[in-house]
Formats: sequence, structure tokens, C-alpha cells
Amino acid sequence: MLARDGRRPGTDIAAELGVSEATVRARIGRLTESGVLQVVALCDPLSLGHVRLSLFIDVSDLTPRTVALELAKHALVGHVTLCSGMHDVLVEATCRDLTEAVSLLDDIRRTPGVGRIEQNIHTRLYKDLSWDGLRGSHGQQPAVDRA
Repeated sequence: MLARDGRRPGTDIAAELGVSEATVRARIGRLTESGVLQVVALCDPLSLGHVRLSLFIDVSDLTPRTVALELAKHALVGHVTLCSGMHDVLVEATCRDLTEAVSLLDDIRRTPGVGRIEQNIHTRLYKDLSWDGLRGSHGQQPAVDRA
């Protein structure tokens, strides 16, 4: 229910489930406290003038895993994954503007093991169900190496 509308009143949820509002409040409190639930506001960064990038990276001299772990440390990078197919690593980032995007690309090019980069700038967002949290917030999780 909250996934569809994170601002839905507890009274509405309680009525639909046939429980008391206190039960709903307590359950939401426990889920929030345990880190299972987090209610956030999402926005389209493109509508704010931000620049979103997808970078398809070919790795040379090092393992893709080593390069991916290094790239995941960058504050502007929101998503890093190893790939199969034509490229080794996919990086997605959101930058304040084109100047910051160019600076990020320069940083990534200097990263040991980064070879060729195919870059794509997102021009319009139609659907985004991911949430990495705001930069530096509790919701943003560090890279986890699950090798």
C-alpha cells in the first residue's frame, strides 16, 4: 500500500485492513526502525536540470570487479554493475549540470583499468523505480562486494 502512495494516511490503511490506526502506526514504526521501510520523496532529476549518465566501460589491465569496486566509491555514482556482453561495467550517475558530468567523466577516465567508455546522456525519464537515497543520507548504501 505504501509502495503505491507513501503519504497514504494510517486511517485509510487501517480501514482497508480492518485493524486499528494504532496497529498500523506501530507496524510502520517497527518496519522503519528496523530499516525495512523508508518513506521518501522521489523526483525526476532531469526536470530539475540535472544530467543523468549511463557509462558503458571496457576494462583493460585489471579485473572488471576491481574496476567496478573502485568506481563505486565515487560520490556522484549511483549504480555500478558488472555486465555480460559488449562491455564489462555499467555506471549510472546523476550530476548537477554538464560541467559536473564532464568532471566525472575525466575522473573515471583516470581510474586505473578503465579503457574505452561509451557514454549516454539521458534525455527524458519515463519510469524509475529505483531509489539510492540522497547523497550522503541514511538511505544511500555503500558498495557491497558479493563476489
